[in-house]
Amino acid sequence: MQIDFSELGNSSVDVCIVGCGAAGLSMAQRLARRGYRVALCEGGDHEYSERSQEIYQGESLGDPYIPLFSTRLRYFGGSTNHWGGICRPLDTYDFAAKPAAPKATVWPIGREALEPYYAEAAEILGVLPLPPDSDIPGSGLKRIHFSAPPPTRLKSKYSAFVHAAGTLFYCPTANLFGLETSQGRVTRAIFRDYTGNERSVSAHYFVLACGGIENSRLLLWCNRQANGQLIKYPDTLGRYWMDHPHATIGRALFLAPERVGLDLDHTVFLAPTPESIAERGILNCGLRLHRMGDEDTEQLIDDLAFAAPALGRELNDKAFGKRLMCGALLRAAWEQEPHPESRIELDTATDKLGMPRARLIWRKTPLDAKTVRDTTLLLGEYLRDRNMGRLQLAPWLASEDIEHIEFPIDGEIAGRHHMGGTRMSLTPDQGIVDTDCKVFGQANFYIAGSSVFPSVGHANPTLTLTQLALRLSAHLERQLGQRI
Repeated sequence: MQIDFSELGNSSVDVCIVGCGAAGLSMAQRLARRGYRVALCEGGDHEYSERSQEIYQGESLGDPYIPLFSTRLRYFGGSTNHWGGICRPLDTYDFAAKPAAPKATVWPIGREALEPYYAEAAEILGVLPLPPDSDIPGSGLKRIHFSAPPPTRLKSKYSAFVHAAGTLFYCPTANLFGLETSQGRVTRAIFRDYTGNERSVSAHYFVLACGGIENSRLLLWCNRQANGQLIKYPDTLGRYWMDHPHATIGRALFLAPERVGLDLDHTVFLAPTPESIAERGILNCGLRLHRMGDEDTEQLIDDLAFAAPALGRELNDKAFGKRLMCGALLRAAWEQEPHPESRIELDTATDKLGMPRARLIWRKTPLDAKTVRDTTLLLGEYLRDRNMGRLQLAPWLASEDIEHIEFPIDGEIAGRHHMGGTRMSLTPDQGIVDTDCKVFGQANFYIAGSSVFPSVGHANPTLTLTQLALRLSAHLERQLGQRI
């Protein structure tokens, strides 16, 4: 049921969840269906509002990034209100240490820990069944697939349930402003509305599910307020922040487009095999091949002929021989190296509630450049060595000086996939939460969402973060079952 801010904290609850995006809503509806009493607190309004969205203003330093207020939405349903619905699980080997950065990329859990929650997460998000990946022999690449149905808007899907559920107390305009802790337990969450009124909630368990920037910002602020007693091991807090860099990486001419599926599909997705990732010393990467029309393909042939006349004559001969030929524009989205200097900080400027705004310092590394360049070269070498076509690297990627490659500052830039900052680890010196997403040093405080990702693969994060949220719900159900 929806309650007014003035009513917040009037009822005792089992779990207080802060945030109504994919992670928070997935947990709240599951727990409520099982009869647990849940306070679901959303800082935004139920509908979009400028007064709420303005809270997401923030400064970006380091590598150029998208304005922070435009990368996420702050109302019921969170950023599922504008996402594209594209989903794919992380690869099994994304949870293991990659040789290029073994300490930074390893998860303390494997994909098998999330698989029991795949079907439930797929139902929540409307994910369609995926064909299996298939290796492209001799290329070091595999063809992969994404589920891309019409995007599920969780606001539309769960509004009626949330308003009708008798054990779910949903309160909009409840902005988290503080967390009180005593003897290793969070005792109260303090909320502030837009007029400065405050209310508090007590619960057996607390879950922060506010997204890949806000989770870090809120924890940094609440820990400052608590004189360091909330996050007792803060060295990594806000650090190892990641997105998926995106860029146009070149063009390619395929003399046998059926080898990769471009004869039938307009867009084809490729990724390096785990063997290629190890041999090349790279991270994971997704290539997107967008089939060109006839005119663009002819222009690509002309461009190649100008650069290499002998090759141009050969390609024209094959074209006149009516051999199937296809051009493709190449784009990529790839795994960013987890690095402590890529981070969320508190700014000196404050929002209308009196809390410091977020400051993002986004840092890409030479390994990020090597990852996308070497993955692209895998495709280029495959086409060249089998005389099946040619690949033309985008000028920014053509340099062999990996240390000084300048990433493009226009176009997509990044996927708006905010990950890291409260990473999962086995020990508190390496992260903020343990394998159950519980904050180190607090017995009843948990983090949900992609901010706990230690590393990110190349797949969009929503499916994985929803699986993690459902796994956390199951954990809390077991804990609460001991007290019922």
